[in-house]
Amino acid sequence: DNARSVSTLDFKNAFVESGIVPEVIAALDPSVSFYVSYVAADGHNELLLPGTQLAMSEKGGPTEFSVEGLNNATNVTASSRFLIYLLDADAPARGNPTARNLRHFLAGNYTVTPGQNSTLLPTAQKLTALTTQFQPFTRFVEPDPQPNTGVHRFIYALYTQPAQFNNAGFESVGMEAETANWNLSRWRTQLGLGPAIGATFFTIDTGANGTTG
Repeated sequence: DNARSVSTLDFKNAFVESGIVPEVIAALDPSVSFYVSYVAADGHNELLLPGTQLAMSEKGGPTEFSVEGLNNATNVTASSRFLIYLLDADAPARGNPTARNLRHFLAGNYTVTPGQNSTLLPTAQKLTALTTQFQPFTRFVEPDPQPNTGVHRFIYALYTQPAQFNNAGFESVGMEAETANWNLSRWRTQLGLGPAIGATFFTIDTGANGTTG
């Protein structure tokens, strides 16, 4: 079991060491520690630590989202909602990422409830989607990087959701369903988002094609 707390500084440093900052995201200064749980090859749930290399058998959907230090984030209240995305920064290939960024998941209306904590990390609050009322804008699509396309970096990010989307979809501000070549800076402007309050990432090594980093 690798469930342990990770400091916001360690998250920040991992993004720089991986080259994601500034190559994919201009900057990241997380105010919270954001965690994703996944099903490991042995069938057990594991906490994703930043930069973890996953096997192809471990690339299924997240089993849980959670967060530590939410009180450190600005403009967050007990009624705040959050949105989460997953993207492939290296699609279709690390050495030729012509589809960067390829969105694999985007959903809003995540909330935290006092007393509901992560099943893997008791110090983290569980993020729960209001799925009975809202559907993801982009339903989870399992990563499927092709062989010999290098080391793909898959990024999960957490944002505070503007209140206007509590009852309106992202299409209400012109967001399109196309998932390839997702322009993050344009998207943030469209939705009126501040910087990500937390983020994490994993890698999948497909071999060859500029696998450094």
